Amino acid sequence: MISYCDANYVGDKIERRSTSESCHIIIGYLVTWINKKQVSIVISTAKAKFISTTTSCTPLIWIKNQMEDYNIYEESIPIYYENKASISISKNPNLHSGAKHIEIKHHFLRDHVEKGTMELEFVHTDNQFANIFTKPITEERLILLRNQLGMALVKE
Repeated sequence: MISYCDANYVGDKIERRSTSESCHIIIGYLVTWINKKQVSIVISTAKAKFISTTTSCTPLIWIKNQMEDYNIYEESIPIYYENKASISISKNPNLHSGAKHIEIKHHFLRDHVEKGTMELEFVHTDNQFANIFTKPITEERLILLRNQLGMALVKE
């Protein structure tokens, strides 16, 4: 099981809110995805992506628990996203001065990283599957990402 997570920083031009997007893949197939406007307004991309990753973490834990009911155990679930600053916020147990105001519920992710339940990995923008859900992309890129996600076009 793996997850790709991203945020569209201030994607909503009216309310000035960012959008969280993520997709969760099991055995090479897309099983769930999230595309949700963030509740709080943030002042940096790192914070928007940190919040987006926390949003992605909750369903991953639910999926992990469901899989354990069938005796399928995942030791550590990799979450791939493209912001090194938010990876640093998540991995560093000392609170960064610029991240003090992030709501406590978002430090839920940091707790899971420390426990080893989640593992945060950097991924280059070209390999970020979550972009398919919110960013404008070319038809060629859409087809490439769709195929890599295990999705197929159904013709009637």
